[in-house]
Amino acid sequence: MDLPDEDSFELTAEQLAAAVPRRGRPSARAFEMRPDDTERWRYNGIEQRREDLRQAAASPATDPRIAAALMSYINGRPDAVGAAAAFLVDDAVGTPLWADPRYSQYDAWLGEHGPEFAAAAVMEYYTLKTVDPVLRGVPVRDPADRPYAVETVPPDPDESPWRNLGLELARLRTHLSRMPEPMYRRIEAILESKDRNPVQRAARAFLMPERTDWVEGVCEERPRRRFADFAIDNWLFQCVSSMDQLERARLTRLQAVAQFPHVVWTLVEGVGPDCAPLLAHAAARHDTKPDRRAFLFEALGALPSDTAVRFFLERHSAPGAWDLALKAARRFPIRTLRMIAELATVNGDADRVSRAGLVGVLQSEPLLRGPARDALDPADRDRIDALAQWRDLPPETTDVPAALATPPQPDGRRKAPAAPPWAAMITPVPLLLKGRRARLPQAAAAHLLAAMALDTPKHPHPAVQAAIAHCDTVCLREFSWAVFATWDRTGDRANPWALTQLARFADDDIVRRLEAVIREWPGQGLHKRAVRGLELLGAIGTEEALGVVHRIAKQVAFKGLKKAALAEVDKIAARLGLDQEQLLDRLVPDFELDADGRMTLDYGPRAFTVGFDEQLKPFVIDPKGKVRKSLPKPDGEDDPEAATLAGLRFDKLKRGLRSVGTDQVKRLEKAMTSGRVWSRADFERHVAGHALMRHLARRLVWQYTTGRGWTSFRVAEDGTYADLRDDAIRLPERSAVRLPHPLHLGSEIKAWAEVFADYEVVQPFEQLARAVFALTDEEAATGRIARLEGRSVHTGPLVGLQRGRTWWKYTYAFANTHAPYGLCREIPDVGFLMLDLQPGIDPAAPTAEPHQRLNSVRFSTVEAADGPAPRDLDPLLVSELLAVLDRHIVR
Repeated sequence: MDLPDEDSFELTAEQLAAAVPRRGRPSARAFEMRPDDTERWRYNGIEQRREDLRQAAASPATDPRIAAALMSYINGRPDAVGAAAAFLVDDAVGTPLWADPRYSQYDAWLGEHGPEFAAAAVMEYYTLKTVDPVLRGVPVRDPADRPYAVETVPPDPDESPWRNLGLELARLRTHLSRMPEPMYRRIEAILESKDRNPVQRAARAFLMPERTDWVEGVCEERPRRRFADFAIDNWLFQCVSSMDQLERARLTRLQAVAQFPHVVWTLVEGVGPDCAPLLAHAAARHDTKPDRRAFLFEALGALPSDTAVRFFLERHSAPGAWDLALKAARRFPIRTLRMIAELATVNGDADRVSRAGLVGVLQSEPLLRGPARDALDPADRDRIDALAQWRDLPPETTDVPAALATPPQPDGRRKAPAAPPWAAMITPVPLLLKGRRARLPQAAAAHLLAAMALDTPKHPHPAVQAAIAHCDTVCLREFSWAVFATWDRTGDRANPWALTQLARFADDDIVRRLEAVIREWPGQGLHKRAVRGLELLGAIGTEEALGVVHRIAKQVAFKGLKKAALAEVDKIAARLGLDQEQLLDRLVPDFELDADGRMTLDYGPRAFTVGFDEQLKPFVIDPKGKVRKSLPKPDGEDDPEAATLAGLRFDKLKRGLRSVGTDQVKRLEKAMTSGRVWSRADFERHVAGHALMRHLARRLVWQYTTGRGWTSFRVAEDGTYADLRDDAIRLPERSAVRLPHPLHLGSEIKAWAEVFADYEVVQPFEQLARAVFALTDEEAATGRIARLEGRSVHTGPLVGLQRGRTWWKYTYAFANTHAPYGLCREIPDVGFLMLDLQPGIDPAAPTAEPHQRLNSVRFSTVEAADGPAPRDLDPLLVSELLAVLDRHIVR
């Protein structure tokens, strides 16, 4: 079998047709004039705009030389400056002819007065610009009818004069590519003098790239420009002959505005294989659009280049890359083998997935296993053999589980799907057996892949169950992820089972990886796939999956995805048997704090430790122990890069804690006033042992019980527990934990306050210092709180109570919804707390009266101010309700 010439470089006819023609190159082609454009120009551009053209010539702001040339041209004489001025005025005053992509101004001028005139007019266009005369201080009677003026572009403009004549330049360059030599030389002589500004110099270099002195001049000039002109940069890409020229121009990146087929194919023809790194960088950028990446891939695939071949091997699972990698293997077999030898690695399970793609290439192209391999040097040949044979792994087993020994058979519910187009990238992934002393043969891996397509939660496939029973968990998990990632990256719109199969093998690490992918999908137009990804997380159903779905619901910008995420949060919580507070416990972020709740910010020679105050507001402690509100500026000895990263981490922490810190303080206070109880396991995992919540937990008094009374304790700085005598304790295995209200602490309050004072612990909210209120025997019997009657309270806070939806309006005149009202607070399973206010809160102007008089305050079993008193009121609830009123009494 003969090997191909791996250094020959020849573009196809289709690729050459996409390039802008270049004289003396294969892209050069015959020019076919568009005769209708001349008539369109004469009628639409001159006759119908004649008055506009005359006004422009007559404008005091128009350069007299240009005005004379413009009048000469519209009167029928071949004046190139006048022709260019006419085209500019047409462009300014109405819809330009070039808005029709089938129209070419070069062809119009060519039909008027021939190629020399047309070339001169195109070049003069880049020396002129239209201006609004008012901006030049020229008085006009009616601003709506003011004519445009035409000026000369200065030799060294301060800004880029944006131009639309790219098509005209391309048409002229096409004409020049096959133009007879005498006429070509006459045009060259005309262009020789067209160097009055940077744009004109770049335009003539584009027209005649064979004039390397013109091209070199533009390359040398570009770094000195005071403005960015993407048109000039695009012309440079299309007229250079080497990467050295682009480097001198400091044009070493193919910007998005240059990523068009005609620019890329013209560059490829002009520079050849040396442009591969430039194209590879553009194709690899994450923000390159898929359609542009496709032709960048095609251009790379045409180049006999190590960079191009390695690019496809490294990204073999990207859309379109696999086919191009195989094409490169056929076209450049020895180069492909050398690149595979360079890329061959032997480290870790995740690397085996990328190595499997290389093995897939080796297995897919027979040429790589014959004469091409023999042409390698011994070291590369040995690396290839070691890769293909997986020498660093245990041998293949001969004892294959029966369910994996043969192709899976459908069970009648559905027929077996065809192998996906990316199967060859996956089946070489090694699957070690438990104990990691042997691995499955590749055929068994192929059978497993086929079985995954048939496997469902309701009807698990025996081959998948056999793999779970016999294969190493880590290897199987990475195989599963490789199936999903390859399906996703190749752009496969079929085979949705490649996503859902993750539910069988995913752990918390896979869940976190999947989060990043789901967040990207809506921006790629894959909203439905993102929703299916959330449903998959719901099917996985772990607490980590719950946290991921909640983060997506809170942070993602796509409303549809946010709605779907919230629905999945409820589903997962229900599946895990969690109430609302238990759910919220599991959703508190750790903000990348370590296991001890610390964060170290590294400046290189010195480091800062992050601390938190009683409201979870972060601060930093410097190496000398000094507390700072923020990080200091780096000094001369610090590592600038490390300091920048540290600053970004601290800023991210502060932003995240602005809402989270306040929310968690409120949640704990609510837990205290509602009597919430944690299991010991939940308390230690989500409160005392949580990287963030531990900073609040150690500022509070807690109680535990095993069913025979409650015992108080605190969480020490080191995370251990201590009782009131400061003796270390351990929570019993089956104990429950609560955050006690002062009513629960009784006589211990003073002693605990002294302990916290000794340790200088500030509480996040009032616990030990909280006011306690109780009903007298008479108040409990009647429900009437006479001691508050006649007192004045601030109206504003009472109005604010309604925002929590636990208090609502109590109107005395039920038929009149516009009447002043009092307030009512429901007490579940007990009754209501009724506030009769005077003069009452006005619905039209709630805070018009600054104060309200408490006519009566009563606990009632019905929603009425004179209802019977309830029995067995919870003292904690009573204390908190009366505390609300006490806070708002006018002192």
